[in-house]
Amino acid sequence: MEAAERLERFDSVLDDLSELSADHVLLVEGRNDVLALEALGIHGDFFCVQVSGGPVRAAEYAWNAGKPAVILTDWDRRGDSLEEDLARNLSSLGVRFDTAIRERLSWVCRPYCKDVENVHNVHAMLERDSKTNILRTAITVSMSGSFIVLEGIDGAGKSSLCARLSEELRSRGIDTVVTAEPTHEGIGAFIRSGGAGSISQATEALLFSADRNDHTERIGRWVDEGKVVICDRYFASTVAYQSAVLDGGSADTEWLISINSQFIDRADLTVLLDLDPGTSMGRVGSRGEEESKFERADFLAQVRSGYLALAERFGFAVVDAAADADSVYREVLALIEKVIRCIRPRRYSARRARGSEEKRSSWALPAASLPPNASLPSGSSSAMGRPSAPSSPIPR
Repeated sequence: MEAAERLERFDSVLDDLSELSADHVLLVEGRNDVLALEALGIHGDFFCVQVSGGPVRAAEYAWNAGKPAVILTDWDRRGDSLEEDLARNLSSLGVRFDTAIRERLSWVCRPYCKDVENVHNVHAMLERDSKTNILRTAITVSMSGSFIVLEGIDGAGKSSLCARLSEELRSRGIDTVVTAEPTHEGIGAFIRSGGAGSISQATEALLFSADRNDHTERIGRWVDEGKVVICDRYFASTVAYQSAVLDGGSADTEWLISINSQFIDRADLTVLLDLDPGTSMGRVGSRGEEESKFERADFLAQVRSGYLALAERFGFAVVDAAADADSVYREVLALIEKVIRCIRPRRYSARRARGSEEKRSSWALPAASLPPNASLPSGSSSAMGRPSAPSSPIPR
């Protein structure tokens, strides 16, 4: 198909989507998807499924809004699975939904990309090629980097694994940045110094989140420069640790997710290094360092449970950190290699222009209420898919 013909079909899809956006909720995976669609002139009531609570919350949001929905997930295996979960949850509440737009958009874009966040790049390429009558087989814009996160309780091996992975990637000529939270600058340095003294879990969470807000801006710049960023802990650490009961206090999980969802970037891959507290304490003790207030078996058991719940909710890859170091390294490296092979074109440049003008409504976790006689499937989003669907999302 010539570029001009494909572009014509693309514009037809956009026209129909623009019309639907007037009275439909647009269900996308993340904020980058919103930016890409807005770059094409699509505006409306967006709901970012991956960062705002998953398919269950998405269905509740549409039901509360009294609107039908348009499902616009990516067209890879993970996106297909998420589409099934959304359809199931929307149906359970009697909410009408459209999937035809996604099918048509994926047909137009599939030769060039597999995700919504790059549709504006495909459109720009087709516009350019239609003028020169050249149909390219790949997008030739600048390539962007990737954002990788390693999570896990103390002693899971995150820091040493970050160092080993970065060494391997650099040996392949890949510009790699290793970073960590809390950071070693500003608020992060203050947290590490212990200068805050004895404070509540909620107050501590706010400090971690403030540090993350600044850190996320730096991560965005590195990724836009084409670097692979490997981060030792990100938002899931705050949610898992500060929601666990410590000295009688804890912060609410949904509140923690909500305050972080205002500014965090969706990682291309988040790996949870899962470890039981007993093994964790043994490894921490062998370091010969003074134990922190977090390094207690009963507390770490709560943190581990929190991490596993987040992994199921947000599609983290879970790796058994109790295995030998070489096995863990090989498994995580293989996951990263999949992400790097699928590095997408440079993210929408308006990343740097995010500010007060950006709509935050789509990132808020809606306080939805269900109709008295409604029955919503229980469990995680992956559990609600049809039996033929993948048992867990494909990491991105």
